[in-house]
Amino acid sequence: MLARLTVSNRQENIKFLRDFIRQWGNDHGLTASRRETLEQAASGIFTHLVTHAYHPDQHGSICVVLEEKGPRLRLMFEDDAPPHNPTGFNALSPGASPNPNLTGVRHLADGLIYYRTTDKKNRLVVFITM
Repeated sequence: MLARLTVSNRQENIKFLRDFIRQWGNDHGLTASRRETLEQAASGIFTHLVTHAYHPDQHGSICVVLEEKGPRLRLMFEDDAPPHNPTGFNALSPGASPNPNLTGVRHLADGLIYYRTTDKKNRLVVFITM
């Protein structure tokens, strides 16, 4: 079953995201440790989007979708931020290390896919074995 949450790109909305993840996990019988893994991944991605994908003071929205796909969970984030530009605002500074929020997600995920949709949305899809 598909569950969806849409919030504005403000850091304080991470509370709504965590509540959404917690409720979904409870409804689907996830153990506390699996719920925590899912919350960590979702919180890391959300924080990255708010702090790195959008320009400062740029308004936008972030949609989060959770869906069971057999033994895996599909966690999708869709946002209306500018596309990733390796030489622009959301690029790494020379010598900087990757964002710790996404580094942690890479360790938790079985797969991670990023692409730009035809309607100019960024989509990040994470698969996690539950």
